[in-house]
Amino acid sequence: MKAILFADRHGEELLPLTHETAVALLPIATKPLIEHTLEDLLTAEIKQVLIMVSAHADEIEQTLGDGQRWGMQLDYFLSRGQEAPAEMLARLSAKLTDSKYLLIRGDLLRSFDIKNFLTQADSLPGGVVATVKGVNAGVCVWYRDDSAPSWLLSNVLHWPTLCLTKSLTLFTTTHNGPPEFNTLALEGNLALLDSLRAYHQANIDVLAGQFPVLVIPGYLITDNLRVGHRSSVKPGNLGLVGAYCQVHPQAFLLDKVVLSHEVIVGRQAILQNTVILPHTYVGENVEIKNAIVRGNLLIRVDTGAIVQVIDSFLLADLKKETLSRRFSGIINRTLGLLTLLLSLPLWPLATLAALLQNPQAPLLRKIKLRGNLIWRDSRGVAHPQDFMALELATNVRLLKHLPKLLAVIRGQMRMVGVSPESPEQAQARTAPWQKVRDYAPIGLIGPSQLTIPAGAPEEERLLLEAYYARTRHLGTDLIWLLRGILACFGERAWSNCG
Repeated sequence: MKAILFADRHGEELLPLTHETAVALLPIATKPLIEHTLEDLLTAEIKQVLIMVSAHADEIEQTLGDGQRWGMQLDYFLSRGQEAPAEMLARLSAKLTDSKYLLIRGDLLRSFDIKNFLTQADSLPGGVVATVKGVNAGVCVWYRDDSAPSWLLSNVLHWPTLCLTKSLTLFTTTHNGPPEFNTLALEGNLALLDSLRAYHQANIDVLAGQFPVLVIPGYLITDNLRVGHRSSVKPGNLGLVGAYCQVHPQAFLLDKVVLSHEVIVGRQAILQNTVILPHTYVGENVEIKNAIVRGNLLIRVDTGAIVQVIDSFLLADLKKETLSRRFSGIINRTLGLLTLLLSLPLWPLATLAALLQNPQAPLLRKIKLRGNLIWRDSRGVAHPQDFMALELATNVRLLKHLPKLLAVIRGQMRMVGVSPESPEQAQARTAPWQKVRDYAPIGLIGPSQLTIPAGAPEEERLLLEAYYARTRHLGTDLIWLLRGILACFGERAWSNCG
């Protein structure tokens, strides 16, 4: 038998989780929901599947491919999304060669044996719809013929939930008589995933063993802890941990915790009754209960509150953060190298200026600054790394700071950012508003370097840098970079800095 799998649900009821992905790709127990359905079909020896897709169709096809890893053949058909199944099948009629198909929704979670369902359905005449605890389970055996009732039977798989759960009654009412199909009540469990709370509960129920037929990845460390491939978790924690996760030895997974793949949990973090979606960083000393977390998005299922956390030290999207930081780091180092090459004609002039202005002093002097790189102590706590920067022994602003381009190339500074400080200056900033500047990188040029006059109060510099740190983005950094280039030809760059 062949199957037609419906994965065309829009997922408005699961926003904001479905902003960037399809319902069928949301992870349940660390695995995309649709993969659970494909594995159910495989146990029923169904290997040819036509998948109906709409929103995020490319992502679904990229995730599943042609089905070779399951030994299946997967084909795809694009729909308008939540379209009546009968209409979709009518457009597909020329491609449907078999007389009988299994129709199944790929965005629900079930715990019954589909092979057993097919065996029982074979003993019944006509189409058969599966129900669990009186609710349509989104599975039916459909016989393709030319009669209208036969085609309309497929609409028992129509989403939204109202059509799905009450479709049998609607069908009977519409046709003024009993439908030409049967219902088959099955033992098991069913999750429609029709709300954020239901999605959270489905993950917790899988963890509690209420969906026993599902294949859950990972190794069973203890009765209450399952850990995925290449994950680091201290025994004594409770829950399900996906692949490539790092849970700090002093973090606590107390109860009913599901971590999807590539999740990092920091020191002294406490998680309970919580589902963490892939590529999420949970910072140190963060406590989360009764929630779904995706990147920096926190969804409380008990109160319904949805909060986007700005502070990346608390919650962060590892995929976006890693890519953006890596990309910007490469760009800054490249800019530093390019600027160094363009400044080579200035180095003899800078050397001459240093020898004439300070003939008795060393040509280069070292100063200790606090940079952008970090190091972690034995407890895993992150600290900014200090480094030794070089300056030429001249009072000409532009020439004096030329050697700091080497620090930009090494990644210790960026081309654009707040002004570099000594460790003593950084430690002296104790007020909360004074620490806001730490959200921005240390840079060679920036608002305070280009606009604050010599001798200005320290408070003026910190206020300007705090404002820059809270409002900076790629566009503002490009503007400051352009202003820095133009400033090289101005009087301020060639004046004495004292």
